[in-house]
Amino acid sequence: MADRTSAQPLRRRFTALVVGVLAVGGTTLAASAPAHAEDIGFCSHTNAQPELTVGSQGVAVQQAQCELDYAYAYGHSTNYGQGSYNGLAMDGDFGQNTEAATKNFQIHCMGVSNPDGIIGPNTWNALNQQINTGFYC
Repeated sequence: MADRTSAQPLRRRFTALVVGVLAVGGTTLAASAPAHAEDIGFCSHTNAQPELTVGSQGVAVQQAQCELDYAYAYGHSTNYGQGSYNGLAMDGDFGQNTEAATKNFQIHCMGVSNPDGIIGPNTWNALNQQINTGFYC
């Protein structure tokens, strides 16, 4: 029969090692996963970033509108609606103004030649990155 007192520290070290490996692996996976909002503190609407298209509504649209304003609209001569500095109104309704702002962001900030106006994982990631830089594209 094994001595439990000598096995206990080894078991704790093994558990700590496994937890450490999982923590590092989890961080790596989270960092590479597309479209997760690291910027919720900046726009403060939601960290959910689903695919958004014309007709989408809700707080994820408000988040996208906020990020589009800060990443692109405020730094350019735009007139997307009734929002601050002629930016998008953060009304949670993905309409023509939000689509136009998305297409302009995709062209000018992402280098897309045929913008689709859809906010999917690539556009969310570009928005998040732009917000994190603190500069307009």
